Amino acid sequence: MKWLYKFLAFILALFIYSPVNDVTPYTTSKENAKMTFTILSDVHMEGNNKDKFELFGEAIRDINAAEENHELIFLGDNTMNNQVIELSAFYGILDEYYSGFYNVVSGNHDLCPSDYNIGDYDDLKERFLDYDNEFNSSCGDNLYYTFGVGKSIFIVLGSESDAGINEDISDEQFEWLENELKLHEDNEKPIFILNHYPLNHTWEDVWTDGHIGEDSERLREIMKNSKNRIIYFSGHLHMGLYDNRISYINEDNITYINVPAFGADNTVVNADIQDKGMGMYVEVYENEVIVRVRNFAEHKWMDIEHVIEL
Repeated sequence: MKWLYKFLAFILALFIYSPVNDVTPYTTSKENAKMTFTILSDVHMEGNNKDKFELFGEAIRDINAAEENHELIFLGDNTMNNQVIELSAFYGILDEYYSGFYNVVSGNHDLCPSDYNIGDYDDLKERFLDYDNEFNSSCGDNLYYTFGVGKSIFIVLGSESDAGINEDISDEQFEWLENELKLHEDNEKPIFILNHYPLNHTWEDVWTDGHIGEDSERLREIMKNSKNRIIYFSGHLHMGLYDNRISYINEDNITYINVPAFGADNTVVNADIQDKGMGMYVEVYENEVIVRVRNFAEHKWMDIEHVIEL
């Protein structure tokens, strides 16, 4: 059955998107970056939406044109409904036009049943993992795991039941997270935590219910009590970008950053910038991390960046 996933993805990539113009290469804002990565959230690939195929295809070609990009990260809600046709389009374009390493985080649209998600949570989780392992082999059997890029450590979290727009984090996952943070507490670089869902206390004024939920405070305490410098990336909110930088919050040893929706309108609140096609390009240096906003689908930088001192 899994060979059919690759075959369908290959066939779809031939017909659903065709590049038109060359993409101009781009690079870091300054020299001597230790590591770089690109992060997109809420791609929301949709089976009958040609505009999303083209948006995604243009962005993947743009990311592939970066002179330095060690990793590409998708931060959940990668599809609208986790349907075979959507997953095949997502991985087909990615497989055809991107030549680097990537990791795919899960979100509520990937895992939670709806009118268009056929199956229960276990069925959708199995399909998510089957596709990711067939094309990428990053997840294994779990939605939560750790991976390294150079000397940088990334910790991926995932919901373990149908919690709707919230997240269910088991005791086992919490214990695993504590152990991972202790294991890497002497790491010279920040720890990057990747989770589709923001913590409750961060952007509640944007979407009151659209956060982790009842497991949020326990996660916050585990991160706060660790000896790590943590940068926590989330998506989910579709809140766009603001000139006053509210998508970037410092609290104790943690910096929270919310990534705008790539494939959906960023209109949950009245953001200053609501464009589709946006994501973040992250440059890790010896004493700082620079997070730059780019519209990858339109091949241009946005006039917003965050500088995080280490």
